[in-house]
Amino acid sequence: MLKYLLIGALLAAGLAMFGFSGSAGNLVSYEELQGKLARRDEFVLLDVRTQEEFAQGHIAGALLLPYDEIDKKAPELLPDKAKPIIVYCRSGRRSAIAVKSLQKLEYQDVKDFGGISRWQGSLER
Repeated sequence: MLKYLLIGALLAAGLAMFGFSGSAGNLVSYEELQGKLARRDEFVLLDVRTQEEFAQGHIAGALLLPYDEIDKKAPELLPDKAKPIIVYCRSGRRSAIAVKSLQKLEYQDVKDFGGISRWQGSLER
C-alpha cells in the first residue's frame, strides 16, 4: 500500500512540476528556433523574463514582455494575433504561463521554447 502511495505522490509531483498540458514534451527545439532566426521567418520571439534578466543577456531579436504584464501590454505590443509567437524565459516556468495567457487572449500560434539555458548560441546584451 505504501508503495502505491509513493508512486501516486511522485506522479502528482511530476504533473505539478511540468503542468498538465505536457509542455515539457512540446517545446520548440533549438534547431527549429535557430532555423527560423537564420531564415528570418516572420514570427515574434518573446522573452517573458524581467527587464534585469533581459539586460543580462537575451536571444538576438527578442522582444521583452514580462509574463506578469502580458494581459496589460500584449494587445499594444502584439497587435497581430495570427503572427506566430515563440516564448522563452529563464527556466521554462514563466514561458509556460505566458503561453497560456496569450492563448487566453486569443493569439492563434503560440509555442514555448522553454528556458534560455536551452539556447546554444550567443546572447545579446
